[in-house]
Amino acid sequence: MENFTIEHSVEGPATVAAVWALWSDVGRWAEWDADVESVSLDGAFDVGGKGRMVVAGQPPIAFELTEVVPFKGFTDETAFGGAVLRFEHLVEEVAAGVRVTHRVVVEGGAAERIGAVVGRGVPGAVERLVALASSSG
Repeated sequence: MENFTIEHSVEGPATVAAVWALWSDVGRWAEWDADVESVSLDGAFDVGGKGRMVVAGQPPIAFELTEVVPFKGFTDETAFGGAVLRFEHLVEEVAAGVRVTHRVVVEGGAAERIGAVVGRGVPGAVERLVALASSSG
């Protein structure tokens, strides 16, 4: 099976609570992820929660929250183009404030091709998330 992984971390003067607030309010994901037009979630931000994401130029993509640890991180998964995409989001307190890490793992056919496309926006998204969290307290 093909696999692809990309990871990016950013440190900044935000709080864990500010980052968590931006993650757990899926309607705000478009504020920090330039590739996202909109996100909706049916139910609570918890394991098993299912939602839809609209990415620029694409039909809505279904996702499911597979891991949620409040104020630590969460993972969401989606199936796309014969592959499974796992988006892992982690936050930890550090001397500078927080370190936020986003990791994308793609497994299955065309993992390299899909991962390269999906992963290219990861660094900018993490940087915008930390900047937004830093400005919101």
